[in-house]
Amino acid sequence: MKNPSTFYKISLVVILFFSTHITNAQSVSSKKIQAGMTGNFGLNFQNMGSNKMQTNGIGTDLSVGVIIHTSFKNSSNLGLATGLEFDFETLKYKAGDSAVFYRYTDNKILGQDDAGGTAYQLSERQMKPVYVTIPLMLLFRTEPIGDWRYFGKFGLRNSFLVSQKINDKGYVVGSPVIDPLLTENVSMKSFGETFFYKGSIGFSAGAEWNFVGTTTLVPEIGFFYGLTPMHFRFSKDNYTLSDGTGSTATYFYTKSKQNQLLLKISILF
Repeated sequence: MKNPSTFYKISLVVILFFSTHITNAQSVSSKKIQAGMTGNFGLNFQNMGSNKMQTNGIGTDLSVGVIIHTSFKNSSNLGLATGLEFDFETLKYKAGDSAVFYRYTDNKILGQDDAGGTAYQLSERQMKPVYVTIPLMLLFRTEPIGDWRYFGKFGLRNSFLVSQKINDKGYVVGSPVIDPLLTENVSMKSFGETFFYKGSIGFSAGAEWNFVGTTTLVPEIGFFYGLTPMHFRFSKDNYTLSDGTGSTATYFYTKSKQNQLLLKISILF
């Protein structure tokens, strides 16, 4: 080579580049705790327990929160993943094989034991529950491969209901039979309509990209199987839905469990 100093300079730059990336990867893998921000986009699949109410398409889940990855004391490849997330969900239902009714006053849906109210024939229902979710999962990670480290998770998602809104489409009983007027009941409330706890078990897989310093970008995708009912009534007096409007009507509640497909994007520091 005519100019050996140029060769040495280029070699030094290459060595420094790779040594810096190797050092960063090693420093990230040696950290016992990583924490950061996370966001989810999910698809909700309702598994119905009866034909009285049916699914009306796929629901969605949007969430934001914090995420924590920890390593066990004697192993950087095994640890726990947890955090705190706020889930904003959409559930979609429609009337099943037979007509479905309920009674309401203002924006409150009445139970079987409540008197009075306006009778309403339900056609479609959209529920918007808000949950606080605490995932608790085992974390399995590979050694760093360049700037990347791959992982799998297995465990539980524990969700606790904070609030919910119910938007219904249907017909007020007593409107003209020949051409009934479609009526939307918006922001309806029904205490206990959605069970306060939602538990699911599942797994996810993803990768950590150490793109600068000790900061990593973490995409992952997971599937979770619902263990608990989405809706549950402890007393028949609180059932709100019925198959008729008379004294012989049979009251019931929506029976379903939920499976979720979740795409999660996180930044860990």
